[in-house]
Amino acid sequence: MLFATSYFPVSRKLRVCDPTTASGIRAIRYALEVPNVSTVVAADRDTDAVELASKTVLLNKLSDKVALVRSDANLLLRQVNERFDIVDLDPFGSPAPFFEPCLKATQDGGILAATATDMGPLSGARPAACFRKYGVHSIRAECEKEIAVRILAGCLVNIAGRLELGVMMKFTHATDHYARLYATVNKGRKAANESTRKLGFLEYCPTCLNRVTTLSLDSINTKCESCNSKVKVGGPIWLGPLWDTGTVESMIQHAPIIRSSRLSELQRILACVREETEGCAFYFTTDTLAKITKTKPASITWIINTLRSSGFLANRTHFNPTGFRTNASAYEIGSMLRTFSA
Repeated sequence: MLFATSYFPVSRKLRVCDPTTASGIRAIRYALEVPNVSTVVAADRDTDAVELASKTVLLNKLSDKVALVRSDANLLLRQVNERFDIVDLDPFGSPAPFFEPCLKATQDGGILAATATDMGPLSGARPAACFRKYGVHSIRAECEKEIAVRILAGCLVNIAGRLELGVMMKFTHATDHYARLYATVNKGRKAANESTRKLGFLEYCPTCLNRVTTLSLDSINTKCESCNSKVKVGGPIWLGPLWDTGTVESMIQHAPIIRSSRLSELQRILACVREETEGCAFYFTTDTLAKITKTKPASITWIINTLRSSGFLANRTHFNPTGFRTNASAYEIGSMLRTFSA
């Protein structure tokens, strides 16, 4: 609700689609909480879900604003005559099977929001399932939640490219048990090429935690450039920005008007994301570094302050309470920690 309120101008009347609505709560919240939403189309293939959602719509007196349909999401999205300003996809498990019709149903310049609750495949715990669902070779690393978001984004960009659509991330996060993204959808080969150029691969060394990104398979190294150990290679994943700075600032400004029991948590996440917009990709965690360097765990505050005093960039990440982003190499961080423990 905060993203929709913050991203679009108040003058723009919004058409929203919630194609996997279940209880209908999100569709109803769009109608009640986002002032410029004019119409919400919500659907579910389960009869009981549609009946329950219909009762809730009546209780909230929203029959003129929320249209409920009993339909499979893919079928609904292929049958609609008009495109939507927001398509909010939140299925059980992977959203990938719905990406193509969702992209086609999104207005040029509109937003596709998508949630994935299958964090096992996305975080590298189930690589075969990840490849089957998303067409991506996943790897297990301490920055697993960021990798999950980048896999999700990469899959969306890949499918959009086939449709000659460009996709750019405006806001992403991975909290609780799920990963979520908000992306603009733009027509044309130029837009498609611009976003697909941001797909690439991650070389990750589990021995020393060194990580290198590359946009081409031709330049991938199988040995770590730092310790010469065998590296793991994951991809193709999204290597572009995960957040748009202007969108994040707008969300921070609008946050106080949101009525939520989790407002303080929301504001904390946004404050952390604001720092992350200027950070480096693929965060480290204090516990993993301590394990690799065989040193006692240092506080994240000490690490960030020490890195900054040494001239490096360093900031926290919302993905993990013990995580931090920095342009210092794994070797440089390790040397710092060994000096600290000596």
